[in-house]
Amino acid sequence: MDTEMFLEIIRMQRHDFLNHIQVISGFLQLNKIEQARHYIDEAVMQINRFGEFTRLKPPEVAAALLGARNQAAKYGIEIDLQAGGNPETCLAPGKDFGLSLQKILDKVLSGFLPESEDRNLRVSFMEEPGKFICRLGFPISASSNDLNKSIEAVNQSMSAWGGNVVLTETEGLCEVLFCLPQKETG
Repeated sequence: MDTEMFLEIIRMQRHDFLNHIQVISGFLQLNKIEQARHYIDEAVMQINRFGEFTRLKPPEVAAALLGARNQAAKYGIEIDLQAGGNPETCLAPGKDFGLSLQKILDKVLSGFLPESEDRNLRVSFMEEPGKFICRLGFPISASSNDLNKSIEAVNQSMSAWGGNVVLTETEGLCEVLFCLPQKETG
């Protein structure tokens, strides 16, 4: 992730935090305690979701997802992260996996059509015996020829680590699947 993107993420977080304080202050000044409490609960949920992204390891994967989350917000797209597996367990170095993930996420997010009703990008990490799997799910309308080209390039990069990246389309949904061997343990 480049420095400009990193600074943009910090600026957005600062803006959101100050906005939360203003809204809470307004509710309290109007003596709307219950609304302030409800708003605080919502703000805490948002901050916790952001924390899920920042706690990911390796940092290059966290950076790729933070950049994508920031870009997605501009398009009104929600990223649903399900971290049931640990990206650090995959054999590919964090730098390579993070860069590959960033390339695919950039293409997917730029392919979302404004009129698309499904504004969700699902990202899940999971582990199976000997394998680390990263699954990206999104509406088929976000798929493009540019995405196919990026997947070919990323697949070539991940094959150096014994992995592969494939795109599947079924019933209006697309899925990009990164399947990588896990590091040897013990």
